[in-house]
This record gives sequence, structure tokens and C-alpha cells, in this order.
Amino acid sequence: MKRYLLSGLLFFISVQWLWGQHFPRMKSRNYVSDSALFVPRHPWRAAGEVFGLNMAVWAFDRYAMNEDFAHINWNTIKSNFRKGPVWDTDKFSTNLFSHPYHGSLYFNAARSNGLNFWQSIPFSAGGSLMWEFFMENEPPSINDMLATTFGGVELGEITYRLSDLFIDNRTSGMERVGREVLTGVLSPVRALNRIITGEAWRRSPSKGRTYSSVPINFIVSMGPRFLAEQENSKNGTTSLNINFRLDYGDPFYDEFYSPYEWFQFRFGMDLFSAQPVISQVNAVGALWGKRVWNKGPRALTVGVFQHFDYYDSELRSNSDKEVAPYRISEAAAIGGGLIYYKESTPDDKVDVFTEFYATGVALGASVSDYLKLAERDYNLGSGYSVKAYTGLSYNKRWGLLLDIENYHLFTWKGYDPDINWNEIDPTTLNVQGDTGHARLTVFSAKLFYLIKNRWSIILSNRYFSRRTHYKYYDDIESSTYDVMLSVGVRI
Repeated sequence: MKRYLLSGLLFFISVQWLWGQHFPRMKSRNYVSDSALFVPRHPWRAAGEVFGLNMAVWAFDRYAMNEDFAHINWNTIKSNFRKGPVWDTDKFSTNLFSHPYHGSLYFNAARSNGLNFWQSIPFSAGGSLMWEFFMENEPPSINDMLATTFGGVELGEITYRLSDLFIDNRTSGMERVGREVLTGVLSPVRALNRIITGEAWRRSPSKGRTYSSVPINFIVSMGPRFLAEQENSKNGTTSLNINFRLDYGDPFYDEFYSPYEWFQFRFGMDLFSAQPVISQVNAVGALWGKRVWNKGPRALTVGVFQHFDYYDSELRSNSDKEVAPYRISEAAAIGGGLIYYKESTPDDKVDVFTEFYATGVALGASVSDYLKLAERDYNLGSGYSVKAYTGLSYNKRWGLLLDIENYHLFTWKGYDPDINWNEIDPTTLNVQGDTGHARLTVFSAKLFYLIKNRWSIILSNRYFSRRTHYKYYDDIESSTYDVMLSVGVRI
């Protein structure tokens, strides 16, 4: 699955061409709400590309990597239908990041062939079903189908809209080559369709984008990060942290908006340490919203939002523990939310931005203290989350951001605690994990100073708290924190 991580990493690094400031209030917008209004639809071509994508990945796994799971025939396909879906034992990054990214490719096959947001969802689901039932000799995975479909929709729409920002059919030469390459890094299937149709090199008097004049705010920050367990602060790990934050669109401009006209995206990388390269991914996108109140510099929007959250960590090399500090995922989640903004005035130099979300989680995950099934050391489950983000800035220079995220995940299908592990194949156990539930909290405080409207200095502290109740084992509480000092730039 390393190929998915590499593709995802290239995508996220390329995003740094795009950013803005901490507290945006975009004043103008003039863009088409959906590509299906004017781009010819080619659903059969999209279906062919989903099929071809699965066949290409399978061929690589089978003939280049010689993976055991890729040795398929009609008997393995019949066996998959006979056994039905199960909970698989792949590792955290594979199930909760790589599969959603793969789903985004299915989704973009439809989007780049003229289908709108809602019409593209069945392609993400269909690609996942094809892979799970036909392309592996292992039983289809319940969690993979959920993560690939729902996570793929969210990451797919985000990458589609971001790739749109680079397209400019008026350009030529090296500028055109650079734009097409970046479009391809963000949305490989869209780049393929531009080559198929000849749009990749055809010049025109217009940009040829699906959307135009979209307000974008993008900040890249970099600096040292120290991560340690709360009870053992002296023995932590230090890494080079690179963080991206993207705000797309304006949630206050119109009375309502269609899917993903507004979204936020955050991504964190850790280099030169034992920590995972991809340590954080957060996305929230509006499926529907409406501005319900507006008075002077103040505005309030309500809406329905889709969420994707991913936090990963590893033990330091000399740790005496066996469980990672934290692992948190919210791969398939949707719920309601409120967004409030107060813009500064000549008499009041304080900007205020607040968001609140209550979300139902169809698929989530958290680290386990007892479970070890093949590559799995985490519990899957469902539940809910509540999040609140608020920020204050003074005179467009000084700012304070406070974030709190609470996840409550229930693992419903557990295993018999008296099981004899020596007598069974753990990969066939088919469980979500340890029966119980986990409460996970992420609290973040960030202080920044903006220099000359572009550069900023950022000091941040995060606290990760986990309280897991096990039905058959002792309950566990753990806490971890990190501190980061970063230099940020608006691009």
C-alpha cells in the first residue's frame, strides 16, 4: 500500500501553491456551482476508467509485487460472495488513509467526466465494491467499503476543486506544462481525461476551469515539533513538522450553497523522526448551508457538513511501551454545524471566528491496548463527535486559536476473551476489536503574530487524551502532548 501513501504525499505537498490568512471574510465570488451544467457527461467513460484503475492496480500487485492477495480466480470470487463482508486486519494507515485516497480516484473519474457531486458518489462506491469482491482473494472488507466510499467522496471533491485552480488553457510552453503536471498530481484521473480529450495542450481564449474566482486562503508553516507522553515528558521525540491549512470559498456570501463550495483542509507531516510521515489530516466540507443571520459585521451560517479526520503516531525507538501514543480516525462522518464570524471595524479591531459541529460517525478508529490482529493494533467502531473551533485576532496582527475535538467511538463486535489464539487464524476472526468504547479528546491552543501581512510566527500546543473502557479488560487512560514553534507564510 506504499504506492497510495506516496501518491497522497505528492498531492498534499503540491497544495502549498495556494493559501491566505487566518480570518478570511471574502467579499466577492463568481463561480459556477456545478460542472454538470456545462461539461458534457460521459458516465460510461468514467465507469471504464474506474474498471481500468482497478485492473491496473491489481496487475501491479499481482505481477510486479507478487502479493498473495492478488492471486485471484473464479473460485476466489465465488468464495468472496459466499463468505460476505468482514472486518479486516490491515494497518491503520492503509485502512484509514490509503483507501480513502484510492476512493478519491474513483470519484474523480466521474467528476472529470462531467458528472456532478451527487452523481459521482456511486462511482466511488462501485469501484470499492468491485475491488473488494473481485480483485482480492480475501473476503470483502466492511471498513474498506465505508472508508473508500465516504472518505473517497470528501478527498475526491477537495482534490477536484484544487486541481481546477491550476488549469489555464490560455497558457503555453513551460507554464502550461507546469500547470498540467500540478493538475495531475492533485487529480491524476482528471489529468488523464485532459490528455484523452486533448485539453492538456489545446489553447483557448478562456481558462477552461469548472469554477472561476474562488477565494482561496493558504498558509504553510514549518518548525520543530516535540511530542511526549504526559507522564514521561523528558523522553519524547523531536521532528520537523510541516503543516498546511487551506480555506476554500466563503460560507457567508450567499444564502445557500451546493456541496463543497466551502471547505477547510488541514494536513500535517513529520520528517526526520520515528513519527509517521503523514501524521494529521483534517477536512470539513459543506454539503449544504444557509446564512441565517447577518447584522453589520456579524454573520451566522448553519449547514450540513461532511468530516474526515486522521491522527497517527508511533512509539519512540527507546520506548518501554507497546502501544502507540494515539491513533484517531473519523473516516465516514456527517452532521450539522454552525459558523459565526465578526469582522473588525475601525472602532473595534477584533476579528472573531467560531465553528461548532455535532457529527455522527459511521466509521471511526482508535488505538487499542490489547488487540493485535495481524497488522491491526486499533479498534474500529462507530459513534459521534463534537468539535468547537474559535479564533480571535487583534489589529490583523496578533491572534489566538483554540480548538477542541471530542470523539466517542463504540466497538460493538468484539471477540471472546477466553479465545485460544494458538488454535485460530487471527485474520479470520472478523471483529471490530475489543468490546467497549473510547473517549478521545484533542485540545489545541495556538498563538501567532502576523508580520507584514504574509509571514507569521506560530507557537502551538496540543493535548491528546484517551479514556478507553473495555468490557473484559482493565480500563486505560493515557495522555500525550506536543509543542511546536513554526514560521508560517501565506502563499
